Amino acid sequence: MTLSACFLLLSFISCKDEGFLNPDFVDSTIGSKFTDDIKMTAQVKTVDSILTSGVSSGLVGLYRDSVFGLSRSSFYVQPLLLSNFQVFYQANETFLTDSVVLSFPYTAVFGDTVQTSLEVYRLDQILDNSQVYYSDDTVSVIPAILGSKSFKPDNSSNVVVYRPNLSGFIDTLTLAPQIRITLDNSIGDEILSKSGQPEVENNVNFTNFFKGLKIQTGPNLQPGENQISIISFALTNLQSKMSVFYTVIDQNGDSTKSVVDFQVTSNSVRFNSYEHSYQGSAVENLINDGKDDSLFLYTSGMSGLQTEVVFPELADQFKDSSIIVNRAELILPLAKGTYSESGFADQLILASKNEFGQLEFLPDFFEGTNYFGGSYDVSKNAYVFNINRYIQSIVSGNSTSKALVILIEGSATKPDRSVIFGPAQSSEKIKLNLYYSNTLN
Repeated sequence: MTLSACFLLLSFISCKDEGFLNPDFVDSTIGSKFTDDIKMTAQVKTVDSILTSGVSSGLVGLYRDSVFGLSRSSFYVQPLLLSNFQVFYQANETFLTDSVVLSFPYTAVFGDTVQTSLEVYRLDQILDNSQVYYSDDTVSVIPAILGSKSFKPDNSSNVVVYRPNLSGFIDTLTLAPQIRITLDNSIGDEILSKSGQPEVENNVNFTNFFKGLKIQTGPNLQPGENQISIISFALTNLQSKMSVFYTVIDQNGDSTKSVVDFQVTSNSVRFNSYEHSYQGSAVENLINDGKDDSLFLYTSGMSGLQTEVVFPELADQFKDSSIIVNRAELILPLAKGTYSESGFADQLILASKNEFGQLEFLPDFFEGTNYFGGSYDVSKNAYVFNINRYIQSIVSGNSTSKALVILIEGSATKPDRSVIFGPAQSSEKIKLNLYYSNTLN
């Protein structure tokens, strides 16, 4: 299980209580000894699948660059009834579907606002709310495209929508920036034909009948080199829904405009799915050869890459002396390049990998973000973490950690990436600044 999964489940996955280390650290460098000559090894690895069930943001799009390769994102959602026992028209009335619109407000646009193509598919497999979904999961779809749209993302302009009200008149609404994709009217016909029937009696019946939707980029959409275009949509906003606009015709031939919404809510099953190809990229050989002394280290969101850091000689280096760690700063200098033209991560996170390969929170994490760190520091061009308690546990012989793992914060819903100067660099490189003092015998 990954750290992202740990956050989403609010589960501490066997986190060790390191709050009572003996000896405890003293966060002061007065009178301390100092060294930054701590041997470190680091390996770049692909991330195991991460939990994306219940995400609040759906990512769709793709990027290609010479460093990180090609990545593609899609998401799955489950529109629901807003109330039970739905009746769309009376028995002596008929209906005509005017349009079906799928809408999602923008959360963010990452990278270039280039021409993008999205496709919507109807699911052929039920989304089970008792199941957890991971970033490499897929759900089968009915092959026919339900709807598509070619557009340039615009997350700054409001949209005007004409919508029937309860009196049958048309309201003009100005809504926050959002994508609106027209779906095939046949889906409206099919849903409306179930008026008053068991399929729209409750959400259990409805999701067996209408299983959900997949939103993805068009398969023929190919970005240019070093081009990123990934869009983040709000999945549980009031405007995140499938709306069926229709006309009701009574027995006298009089017509009334109406609309019914099927909203994506916090009760809906929803998850992101990610695909990566590193062929021909800078990281391809690094992943395959398992080197631990690289010039550069890599980490990326969307269940992409992570870097594992080990201090192989630290415990032995201090085994004959009892020390107090006064301060331990892990410095991760950022290497900029073509990849960073579309932005790099504002925040990284550190986890500890135990002997079973599971990720755990570092004890320093519980001191709070201001203490723990991990934000990009412009003045230092680096990410800095305070890991006093973690290093104290190593030199005291109390640690079962096998490695530190560098991840993108919020990687379940972010495509952010960062490149760090590795241990093989001659000058600026990843390092541990260690301030320590000897204990009294």
